[in-house]
This record gives sequence, structure tokens and C-alpha cells, in this order.
Amino acid sequence: MVLDDACPPPNEALELPVTRVQAHPLRVIAIAGALVAVLLAAALAMMLWNDRSSRVEAAQRQSMALANGSDRLLRAQLITLERALRGTANDGREFYRRVPDRAVELLEASIHGVLERNRDLASITLVDDEGQPLSQGHGDPALRSWVVPQNRVLSGELYVGALEQLPEGAWVVRTALPMQQGQWLLARVRLGMFQDVVSGLDVGKDGVASIGNRYGQLLAHSRNPTAFIGRQLPSPMKILAPSAEIVRQGIVESPADGQKRIAAVSVPTDYPLTLYTALSYREVMSRWYVFLYAAIGIFLLYLIGLAYLLYSLGRSASQEQRLSEELRTGAAELELAHEVGKVGTWSIHGEVPLLDWSLLTQQMLDLPTRASTLDGFFRRVHEDDRAWLRVMLNHARDGKGALNAMFRLHMADGSLRWLSARGDRVNSPGQSPRLAGAVVDISERVHTEARAQEAERQFRLVFDRNPAPFWIFDLATLRFLEVNQAAVDQYGFSRDEFLSMSILDVRPPEDRDAIRRTVLGVTNGQPTLLPVHRHKRKDGSIFHVQAHGARLEFDGHDACLVLAEDVSQRLRYEKELAYRASHHAGTGLLTVRGLVEKLDAGTGGYTIAHVQLRGLQMIADTLGREAGEEALRSVAVRLGGLAARHGLLAHQPAEDFVLAIQKPADVQLALDALLEAVAEPIRGRDTFHQLEARIGVASNPDDGELAEQVLGRAAQAAHAARETGVALARFTPAMAARYTERLQLAGRVHMAIDRNEFELHFQPIRHAADGSPVALEALLRWPQADGSFIPPGDFIQLCEDTGLIIALGRWVLRSAARAQQQLAAAGWGMLPIAVNVSAVQFFNTDLANEFSRVIEEFGLPRGSLHLELTESSLMRNPGQALQTMQRLHERGIHISLDDFGTGFSSMSYLQHLPLDSLKIDRSFVADVETNPRNAAICRALLSLGHSMGLMVIAEGVETEGQYGWLAAHGCDQVQGYLLGRPMPMADVLVLLATLRSPG
Repeated sequence: MVLDDACPPPNEALELPVTRVQAHPLRVIAIAGALVAVLLAAALAMMLWNDRSSRVEAAQRQSMALANGSDRLLRAQLITLERALRGTANDGREFYRRVPDRAVELLEASIHGVLERNRDLASITLVDDEGQPLSQGHGDPALRSWVVPQNRVLSGELYVGALEQLPEGAWVVRTALPMQQGQWLLARVRLGMFQDVVSGLDVGKDGVASIGNRYGQLLAHSRNPTAFIGRQLPSPMKILAPSAEIVRQGIVESPADGQKRIAAVSVPTDYPLTLYTALSYREVMSRWYVFLYAAIGIFLLYLIGLAYLLYSLGRSASQEQRLSEELRTGAAELELAHEVGKVGTWSIHGEVPLLDWSLLTQQMLDLPTRASTLDGFFRRVHEDDRAWLRVMLNHARDGKGALNAMFRLHMADGSLRWLSARGDRVNSPGQSPRLAGAVVDISERVHTEARAQEAERQFRLVFDRNPAPFWIFDLATLRFLEVNQAAVDQYGFSRDEFLSMSILDVRPPEDRDAIRRTVLGVTNGQPTLLPVHRHKRKDGSIFHVQAHGARLEFDGHDACLVLAEDVSQRLRYEKELAYRASHHAGTGLLTVRGLVEKLDAGTGGYTIAHVQLRGLQMIADTLGREAGEEALRSVAVRLGGLAARHGLLAHQPAEDFVLAIQKPADVQLALDALLEAVAEPIRGRDTFHQLEARIGVASNPDDGELAEQVLGRAAQAAHAARETGVALARFTPAMAARYTERLQLAGRVHMAIDRNEFELHFQPIRHAADGSPVALEALLRWPQADGSFIPPGDFIQLCEDTGLIIALGRWVLRSAARAQQQLAAAGWGMLPIAVNVSAVQFFNTDLANEFSRVIEEFGLPRGSLHLELTESSLMRNPGQALQTMQRLHERGIHISLDDFGTGFSSMSYLQHLPLDSLKIDRSFVADVETNPRNAAICRALLSLGHSMGLMVIAEGVETEGQYGWLAAHGCDQVQGYLLGRPMPMADVLVLLATLRSPG
């Protein structure tokens, strides 16, 4: 160790006072010069700041004035647009009022004129509330989302929406104005209207004026509209809250070109657009920069002069300090080196050995004093290190070699530190020999090495005992460097065999090129989740592996650590899931989705035969699930034979099959075989089942490019075959048009329900004995604007197919209840009204509770509403029908079985139904007095109904002969044109008043 250097050199005390005396005038001059510089800078800054503030404020007022002016101009443009659309809307309403049949045609002609006169309008389309077009042009399905109060213009009827890009690339703004209930004029406005507003503003060379909307889109831009239109508004043009005043923006920086501008924004409260005007900060401040550069020049001249003065004065003082600084620097560098390196110094001297050390050593080792006896020091040395350290120290003191030792030292807080001490004997003239050296605290290094050894031990433990196969291989040679026991067990090779192999030896020969590509990807830093590969065991068996790799350095090699996860079972499970997703579980056939994927993935044309087999579900409902599944499998096997010869077969639960004929030459042959197959009865365990088959045919590419389209059109053809009663129908464009018309009619029915366009007419039912009224049957009518009616046969079945019959049935029920109130007010409260209920409404709603709610809501007495059902509707689900009818009967609802005799119901089943009356179908009443066959049927039905304790009503009575025959043979009630045609309630009340009067 070196001597302690805490005391300064002898000449330092003499040099410091001289330096301070010489530095004193220099410091005074420097301080005075700095104060003057500060005052000069403050004065110049204040002058510049005041001038800048006045220029910025003037530009701010100008930008606000421009924003105000463009706001007024934009308002005028929007008012003009609204007037044009309002005039078109007035024309449209007048057309619908006067000539509703030609209203759309006339409105389109009016729109054409408006578009000719107003070039800012790209198009005007009449749409409904859902944005669907009712005239020529494109609609907007998102109409409801933006025709909201915050998008209204000037508190009027015009609404402004978001931008839209036309197919030719031009941008337009969507606007809408209500024409009448459920109808809107959707106008697309060219952006030129908004560009005219900003193009004429005087914003200077680099100024900007723009218009945006509340969706954060630019509608117009004064500098470069083509680059900005359609983009989201950049900061600072964020969407602000509406304000009645122009909003000052101050100085903002444009993210588009990086220029600073002085901006103002108008966010009106009465229309949803934002006007932004900004003057170039650079243009506004161009004259100010001249003043700035002049002030900077003045200040720099002063600083240069001051610096030169201080430099001249300080030059002489620095020469005098150089020698003393060199001495200080040497000592400081040595001290710094010891401190940075954590190196302390020590020495042992004297006949009685005395150990002393430097201040840094004392602080580093937390020693209480600067010196100690050698025995006192050894008491702090770890007991295991004392003996050998004492021997080494004595050898060094005797000059037998240098000291180099690592030992542990007890600290005052009880902890241990590792020290590395080095030293040698020093012989100085005139002094006794001493031992001097340096000491370093190496505790952290020792602990780091210990942690590294522990980490290596733990890695080895995890690697060797991990249940998943692990190995490390050389990325250059591909040879194994290490493997764990799990890899040995999985692959069957011993550890020595593995270490003599490369990774190519655990892969099939044909995969070796893929291995090299994978290794190259790992070497180039690609993701370490490797693809699923095939691996082979020692016995030659193949299995699938998902490898996870990590690049590392191992024993001097650029290597890769691999975890080889056996995923064979998972792949088998995924394959099974994929099969289940594309195949029907009960039949093993493709699902429709699976068929579509196969057809779209293939090439060449094909023909689709969509087979509807009605009766399969009835087998399951009647004979049980097992019988239904057995019948389904029989059909699948029969049709599967056709698919094996001609193409693919899919099953669409519960009663439809789809055959894809992939050979064009086999189409007719396959269809003939298909007709023969579906015509043959299905054999059950003890029964034969004849299914009703309807087949629709469509082909690719004639009827569609995508399989989904061809399947849909084949299904349309199957529906057409069922409606027309033929076994097979090929798709034609007329079918698509017809179903389109049906969808449009369904939309009209939906609107008619909402607008209360339907009416109820009522036909009286009378006692056969005396002709007195006993009930009214409610019959639905749909009047049109020209005074005609759409027959119920044209829309009732459509309503049942689309589910609209439920809403329509509820409307009929409530309207009948209101009519019953009118009857009660006229003194005919004891006259019930019969309502016909569809099978869809009967089986898909809580009909009993609906009747109860209506009776309670309208305050009707028990028995005031009757219910009429048909035989065929009850037989769809006999069990559910019986439960529903029992609940209706418990609530006092009179139930009639309509069109009796035309269905196929079982008499043994009917006798258990809670019926109140039977209605003989009009086909049996016709010519009953002259046709012996009809007479026999009517007598049988009358006898059957009375034997079951039911009241019998005859429908379709149109002649006196029919009426007389029925009354003579005991018919209870009659109904028909002879006794009264269906009529509105007002006419019914007049008829009833006539019957009540004595005349």
C-alpha cells in the first residue's frame, strides 16, 4: 500500500491565496459584464415580444373574420340545397297524393330536372326508413345511424351525413330530407359546393381554409383538396364541441406539412360542419424576423467584446495556475482511480507488526480505525482462512515471494466479504523493510460466479428431468450436442447414439430439404415456433412433432435448444373435429357448408339437385326418434349410392338433401335415377313410408358462379316445384323474380301492419231455424288506393312463410276486440266474433294468454271472442295442439273446427279435442239439395258432429234450396252470401238495426 495522501502538498497553502487575489478583479469584471448582458437581453426580448404579440393578435383577428365570412357563405349554400330538396319532396308528396301508382316514375322525372339544374348534386334517391332504394339509384343501409338531431342543418329538415366514395372514385357527402312517413330523399352532394366556399378566401400563399364534418372527415381544402379529401381530420383540426362563437386556436403546427399557422375554427351549433381558417405564421412574422436577427446581432457583438476582454485578463492568471493544477491533477487522478476501481491501499511495518490503511480502505471495509495490530486484524479474518493467510503473509514479509490471496473478512454488521489482497516487500533507504500493497472487495464477483454455477446446476436439473424431449444441436453441423432423458425414452436411441447423430437422422429422408430451410430461418432470426414435422423413432415408427426452438451459445457453439412436443394425438383430434364440422353426425354425409367448400375449391361446372323430402320429420314425431333416424339413414344410403356414381351428397336437417352432379354428361341420367329413388317408399321395421319429394335443379356457371348461389337457386326451384305440384323443377330467372316480388310484398305487408292499412269485414252467422244472428266471422281485407282489394290468398301464405302472420294475427285479434266493443255499444254485446287463427300463430305463440290479455284489456265478457282452426293445422303437432286448446277452453274461448271434412284427421283423435262446433266446408254444401253425394256427406257430418255433442255450422250457403235442406236436416247454424256478405262494421250495425226493427 502507498502512504495516506490526506494532507496537501507543502506549497499548496502558499499558492491558493495568490490565485484568489489575482482572480478577484477578473471575477468582478465578469459579473458586471454578465449583468449588463442580462439587462440588454431582457430589453431586446421585451421589445421583440411586444412586436410579435401585436402581429399574432392581428393575424388571429383576421383568421376569425375569415372563418365568420365562410360560415355565412356556407349557410347560404346549405339553405339553397335544402330548398332544392324540399321542393322535390313537396313534388313527391303531391305525386303520391294524386297518382300513387305513378308517383315514383313522376318523382324520378322531377329529380332528373333538379339534377340538371343543380350541378352540385350527384344523385337523389327515394329510400325507405332502412335506407333501401324505392326509386332509381343507390340507397344507404346506414341511413338510420346518421339521420339524428345533431346532424340537422339550421334546425330545418335537412340532415348531413358522412363522406362516401362513388365507384368512379369521386367523393360525395350524403344528405337526407324526409319526404313523408317512412320515405326519405337521399341526396349525394359533390364536394365542389364546399370547395367553392374555401377557394375564394384570402388566406395568403401558405394559409389554409378547410371544411370538415362531425365524423372527422375533410370536405374541402383550399391548398390541396385531392390530397386531403376523405382523410380523417388531422390535429389540431380535432372535432370540437359546438359553439356560438368563433373559436380562437392560436398558433398551431400542421401535421400535414409541418408549417405553423394562426388558426380559428367555427363549430356552429345549428349545422354539423366545422370551418377552419389559418394564416401562415411565417408570412405573418416575416418582418418580425428582421428585427429578431438585428437584436441577436447586437447582443452577439456585445458578448464577443466581453469575451475578448475576459480572455485577455484571464490568460495571464491561467499561466500562473498551470503548475499547481498539474500537481493537484496527478493526486486527484490517483485518488479517482482507486475510488472507481474500489482499490484500497495498506502497509505492514515495524518490529512489532503494525497494519495501517488508507481512508478509502477504511470506508470500503467499514473499519473502525486507520490502523490495527496484525493480531487484531486476523481476529476479523474468517477462521477457515486465518492459518494459510498468516503463512503467506510471513513469506512475503521475509521476501520469499509476493502476496496474492483471496480470503473472507467479518464485517461489523456480521456479514462476510470476499477480499483479494496483493502486495510485496518494499525496501526504502534509511528505513526498515515494509510490506505494502492493494486490496479489492470481490464479494460481488464471487457471488455472481456462485449464482452462475447455481443457474447452470438448475438448468441441468430442468433439462435432464423435464418430461418433454429436449436437445441442443449445432446450427453449423446439425449434430446433437446434448439430449435429455425424455428424448432418449421418446426416440429409443441411447444418449451416446444421439451424440453421434445429427438432427437429419431423426427425420424421414424426404424431409431433409425442409430441415435445412428451417435451420436457415432460425439462423437468420426468424420465429422460433417451428412448423409441425414428422419425426421417426429408432424402430422406424413415424409421429408428428411441434418443435419450439431458441437460439443460444453452448460450449462455444452457435446452437439451438429444441423442445420436441409430440402432437400426433392433437392432430388426430383436430382432424376428427374438422370432419365433424363438415359432416352430418347422423348420416355421415357432408353438411351443406362442407359441400359448398368442396365445390368452390374444385374446378369445372356442376349441377345441384335440391331434394325436399316432406314426411321424414312426421315419422319421428309419430313413431319416435329411433324410427325417424332409421328412415333418415335409409334415405341417406339410397341417395349415397347415387352420389358415389355421380358426385357429392349433403344433408340439410331435417328433411332436405343436396346432390351435386359433377359430370355434365351424367346430369339427366342422375336426375332420372334420383326421381326413381325418392319415389320408392322407405321401409321401416314394420311399415312402409311414402315421402313427398320435390326436387329443384340449378347449375354452375349458368345459374351462379359460387356454390352458395347455385344452392340457393336450386332451393328456389324446389319451392317452386312444391307450389306447382310437380316432382322436379329447373331454376329460371322468372323464379328469382317471383321470389323477389314475394319479398317485396312481404315488405309491403310489414308496412301495412305498421300503418294500420288492413281492415276487418264481418260475415253474419245465423240460426238455421229462424235466421236470427248468432255470431260474426271476422275476415281480413287489404284495401288499395284505387279502391280494389288484394285477395287474402295472395298474401296469407306469404305471411305464414315469413312469420309475419304472427304480427298480422295479433292485429286481427285486437281489431276484433274493438269491433266487439262497438257491438256492445250498439246493444249487440251478446253477439260474439269468430277469429281465424293460422297454424303458425297457433303453434309459435302463447295463444291462450294473448286471448286473455286482449279480453282483459278491452273489458270483454267471457265468450265474446271465438276461435276458428282448420283440421290440417291441428295435425301438424297433435300433442301441442291438444294442450293449447285445453288452455283456451279453460279461459272460455269457443273453438270451431273450420273446413271440416277436407282434412285427414283421425275421428278417434278429434273426439278428445275440446271443440265447441264444426263447420262443414262449402264444397259439400254446394248443390246439397240436388247432388245425392254431397247430401250423403252432409248428413254424415251432421250426424257425426251431433253425436260428439258439437254444434254444426254450414258454410257457403248461397241459395234458398241449400238453406232449406240444411234447416230440414237439423243443421244448427248457417253462413253464406244468401244470409249476408262480408261487410265493414258500420254496415253490420245497419243490418242488425234492420233485423231488430219491427218492420
